[in-house]
Amino acid sequence: MIYINKQDEPQWLREFKRKNPKADYDSADFAGHKTELKRELIREQKYLCAYCCCKIDMEKSHNEHIEPRHPKNGVSNRSLDYHNLVASCYGFQGGKTCGSKKGNEYDEKQFASPLDMECEERFRYFPNGTIEGDTYTIELLNLNSYRLKKAREAVYETIMQLDEETIRIIYDESNEQLVPFMNVVKWYLKHGIC
Repeated sequence: MIYINKQDEPQWLREFKRKNPKADYDSADFAGHKTELKRELIREQKYLCAYCCCKIDMEKSHNEHIEPRHPKNGVSNRSLDYHNLVASCYGFQGGKTCGSKKGNEYDEKQFASPLDMECEERFRYFPNGTIEGDTYTIELLNLNSYRLKKAREAVYETIMQLDEETIRIIYDESNEQLVPFMNVVKWYLKHGIC
């Protein structure tokens, strides 16, 4: 997981909410805007899943509510809150991970949100692809699925063959689209292991 620096709410969404104060994400009035919302979120996240950091696009992602629209412990009033919305993969390579695994489970006090500036500090990455740290979030999102571990392990093996300058060029955070599993690269660079 890497920190997502949320931008201001898009003008079109602000205007929609002003004109439709009782609408929510499931309202018929909002149905035509879901694609536009997803496009905004994907661009803001530089084409990475908010949770596992795999590559996403319009076909390989969905609009994810960090606080679920239909939480098991009550009702959410944040279904159109832009600062509660991210783009998530459907599950890495068909596995049950990320938003599709999370579903309506959520404990705000335990969950490591990608919108929290400190979220990256809550995880550690190992050469075999394992992620450790925030157990609740790792288990809720199934971030140690076999496929995710293998993908992170492959990134580790790749960066270990490169010098730090080359890594920083290839994995440049200022790019409009980040490379998949940038979270692994950032962690190893930060901890001086590359």
